[in-house]
Amino acid sequence: MVNLSANTLTMAVQGVNAEIRRLRDSVGGDVTDLEPDDQELLLAFSQAAMELKAAYLEVSKSTPGMLPYEQLIRTDPVA
Repeated sequence: MVNLSANTLTMAVQGVNAEIRRLRDSVGGDVTDLEPDDQELLLAFSQAAMELKAAYLEVSKSTPGMLPYEQLIRTDPVA
């Protein structure tokens, strides 16, 4: 695997997650209403998200101060 900084990995996780949310939000959450190209794009982003999650969890084991993954991708505003 390519070595990425914790910051770069964090930004990649957040960016992919934001794009997944954008695609889902564009159809009110019902992904079956997405155009076929957008369904394919959502699948690609979802697969990337799984790979990034695995990498993030691995890096977070040896990098102090990284947020827990679930907190990183949460959609509700932080109080």
